[in-house]
Amino acid sequence: MNFNNLCDHSVIRIPAGVHRFSSPVVIRGNDIRIVGEDSAVLSGTVALSRADFAEVEPGVFSAPVLFPADALIVSGRRYTMARYPKKHDDSAVFGGYAADCILPKKTSGWANPSGGYIHAMHRHLWGGYSYKIEGKNPDGTLNLSGGWQNNRQMGMHDEYRFAENIREEMTEPGEWYFDEAEMRVYVRPFAEDDLDRTEIAVSRGFFILENCTNVTIENLTFENSVRTFMETKEPLLRSDWTIYRGGAVTIRDSSDCTIDRCTFRNIGSNGVFVDGACENIRLTRSHLTDIGASGVCFVGHPDAVRSPLFEYNETHAFAELDLTPGPKSGNYPKNGLIEDCLIEYVGTTEKQASGIEVSMAYGITIKNCTVCHTSRAGINFSEGTFGGHRIEGCDVFDTVRETGDHGSFNSWGRDRFWHVRDLDDRDAHRYAALDMLAPNVITRSRFRCDRGWDIDLDDGSSNFIITENLCLNGGLKLREGCFRTVRNNITVNNTMHFHVWYPESGDLVENNLVFREYAPYGMPDPWGKSVNFNILHKPGQTVPSPAESLARSSGQDADSVCLDAQFRSPETSDYTPTCPLIHGFENFPTEFGVRYEPLRRIAGTPVLPKIEQAHAEHTSAAVTVHGITAKTIDSDGEMSVYGTAGHQGALVLSVDETSIAWKRGIRPDDVLTEIGTKQIRTADDLAEIGNIADACITLLRKQKSLFLGV
Repeated sequence: MNFNNLCDHSVIRIPAGVHRFSSPVVIRGNDIRIVGEDSAVLSGTVALSRADFAEVEPGVFSAPVLFPADALIVSGRRYTMARYPKKHDDSAVFGGYAADCILPKKTSGWANPSGGYIHAMHRHLWGGYSYKIEGKNPDGTLNLSGGWQNNRQMGMHDEYRFAENIREEMTEPGEWYFDEAEMRVYVRPFAEDDLDRTEIAVSRGFFILENCTNVTIENLTFENSVRTFMETKEPLLRSDWTIYRGGAVTIRDSSDCTIDRCTFRNIGSNGVFVDGACENIRLTRSHLTDIGASGVCFVGHPDAVRSPLFEYNETHAFAELDLTPGPKSGNYPKNGLIEDCLIEYVGTTEKQASGIEVSMAYGITIKNCTVCHTSRAGINFSEGTFGGHRIEGCDVFDTVRETGDHGSFNSWGRDRFWHVRDLDDRDAHRYAALDMLAPNVITRSRFRCDRGWDIDLDDGSSNFIITENLCLNGGLKLREGCFRTVRNNITVNNTMHFHVWYPESGDLVENNLVFREYAPYGMPDPWGKSVNFNILHKPGQTVPSPAESLARSSGQDADSVCLDAQFRSPETSDYTPTCPLIHGFENFPTEFGVRYEPLRRIAGTPVLPKIEQAHAEHTSAAVTVHGITAKTIDSDGEMSVYGTAGHQGALVLSVDETSIAWKRGIRPDDVLTEIGTKQIRTADDLAEIGNIADACITLLRKQKSLFLGV
């Protein structure tokens, strides 16, 4: 095949069989069609034969290579790069982890770990970090470079980390090691595997479409490309993300291009990356599985954004803001489509990854897709720029598998109006739509998250219409933001989580069916524009009665009721209420996920919950000591609001203004995390502190770490 002489109006047919790529092919042109015959596979590998290998010790074989190797496959089986600890549990973070992988007690047994890697989770489980080992210091500590894969730099997790590509850890069949200095691979093959069928992954992608119009890629399988985690560096505004602008297929500054009926498997980078000024890019009827980073990305450039900021803690003074509505340039994707796709097992290497990632883009439609088995969100919107996105008919589940404080759908709205210095929160709504051309819509979809929220609108997320969705476990969270309409949703075994709204948010929450009382934190009075006409499901209650518990919580809900919804068939995920419908609740279709039959046959579905008959929220008792009244952070809601690393820390409820604690600067709503050398994991830990007058104090205030020295 010759891709180098493609011209306008070309058609290239790829025959069945495996076609190897050592580097991506750049395509520039118009009206080009690339179509594969059935069983046409593009592999990012080069082949090795048995003759290339020599046995260098019993059971260990080595071969020279011309390219850096990132994956090794023998007899069709993907081997494990030598690691500590061994991968032993697919349900565990990283498949297994060990805190001592960076400690001299362990590293002293490694003669020369240069060229290895350390992979670690973020201290707060907000994604992960990766580091290259550049060498070992005389004291046994590792000399590391990297850690730029996360845009909220807070250091690696104390426990969740492992070392990879360490020669001494290649101890079992099915493991391999790449010696970067010698350009050699070493492998312990399984006895039944044939080294004559060996290949190593060397290419980071396959096609890069640049300045193209009307290019289609059809019926191809892309497999075995290299991981790009050390290239994930570019920050995405004030999100938690950095990004690598590339994938197995990269589409840049192009229009009217389509990927249809393709398979992406064992991809080390992103699957499909749509970059910059692209319009009408479509991914349809395709399967993405075992993806090292994100499945599909639509990402614009910061030069399209007015008053951009690039790190969570950065802020503007109001006088510095560009108040012109809309984008500054056209350097962003517009009117894209992801339809009838199965996207699964995403974030196998990078943990700040998503099935579908959207940032600095407009009008991306995600329709009839199944997105599941992801390290973090199934679908993530990094900020509000530029809105107009639509999620419809999707099934998103088994997400946030290795991270925390997130949702099956997650969004941030850290736009130019958010956390502006000298802007009164009561005026935030006046500027909340500056970066958005149209609202985002989430409708007729099913979500399940077991380590967070089913739908998580976080940090300023604004201008959403959320209607007719089925939330199976984590409920629906609305943190501070403006102009959200939340109507006709069902939150099975859960409720609406309202966190620190703006005083005049304009939010409307009506006609929803919830299973529990609301879960509010730090709410103003009143709550938004309207919270009313909701139904609190009460098994066995056939006559509606006022939902007094909702009304007490919200100060609204005058017309909300308690009632048994009498769901039609919850055991088959049909939560259609069969009780007489009241307050305008409208039934909606209960078919979710991919429709394309070849993919629908293999797509999984979420675990269906057993309906709880009663639920009581656990909350820890308050402790008073040193003039401080505090409780333990003991819920996902508190963890999210206060930005703690899991369910730990002492939340200050009140402080005696005559106490030493007040004089030291401790205030209500602070979270105490360390006093002196004592880690504060629970409020009871405060009683173990003898004297706080002369102790250094570390706390969280509005999610920012604050150190109070002596």
